[in-house]
Amino acid sequence: MDIDIFAGTGGLLSHAPRRVQSMFILTDAWQPEGVTKMFQDSVFMMPHLGVLSTVYRDAAWSIFDKDCLVRLGTCIAPAGTAELGEEVMTVELKMPSGETLVEKLKFGEVRRIELPERSEAEAVIQPAKHFDVGRGDGHIVKTTIMGGAAGVLIDARGRPLVLPEEVGARRRLLQEWLKALDLYPEEELEEII
Repeated sequence: MDIDIFAGTGGLLSHAPRRVQSMFILTDAWQPEGVTKMFQDSVFMMPHLGVLSTVYRDAAWSIFDKDCLVRLGTCIAPAGTAELGEEVMTVELKMPSGETLVEKLKFGEVRRIELPERSEAEAVIQPAKHFDVGRGDGHIVKTTIMGGAAGVLIDARGRPLVLPEEVGARRRLLQEWLKALDLYPEEELEEII
């Protein structure tokens, strides 16, 4: 949980039809723990801007911030494992509108909350006693989270991520995740998995 920011680059992310797909790819690949801000290089521009910055620092920074960097959002994912259906955490979000959302997640669930880019929400995260979101097992974390193109991904699938061995159970679980995050049009889900 020493890393609180991830940024990904490359064609796979740049060509994903939905930004939430990029965020989910990065989440599954890196399996972040705790509260992590997620970014994406829009069109594989970061390496080139690095070279440009050696000559035109201000111009490179301006392009990086305005055209290159996509703020995907924030991933909230406690470390720990449990049996499917066991309580993992409660997340309370005070949204910019003043509305307070309360999300209770069980092991194996994942949710997405809309929170626009350059918006913030105040979060109170209460993990179950055997889960850690950054301050030790069962300890509450209060923090400000950023929004983004994909919003807030609340991930109670456990760390490390383990899929069921049985094909039918694995398929059902993957379909639940894809549907919960609106990763693909619903009519295509049967074809994907």
